[in-house]
Amino acid sequence: MFPDAEALVVSYLRPLVAPVKVATRVPAQRPDALVRVVRTGGSLRSVAHEDAQITVECWATDSVAASDLARQVAAALEVMDVPGGHVPQGPPGWVGRPAYLEDPIAGVPRYVMTVLVRLRRLP
Repeated sequence: MFPDAEALVVSYLRPLVAPVKVATRVPAQRPDALVRVVRTGGSLRSVAHEDAQITVECWATDSVAASDLARQVAAALEVMDVPGGHVPQGPPGWVGRPAYLEDPIAGVPRYVMTVLVRLRRLP
């Protein structure tokens, strides 16, 4: 069994972007600033490793604040290496760098990025 990729990324990002809320779901009352972590796929790399595709959404009150938050999150993910998993350096770790994709429902600024988190099988 492999670690829960979403939980791994959420627990890694929370202290790095505090006081911004980091979660796997958008609350009914979305805060002004929010980072959402969602597993959107992945593949089994070997018996010992799995690559989990993780999409991260960053909302803020305006496009500048959303961009700043996305760049902060991207910088943290670029060096993520924690017990249980890491984001591979360079192109192997990134499916898509931060891109501005306005929230189609709320019409508010949002940046989206997708990384691969290489998980290590649990003992």
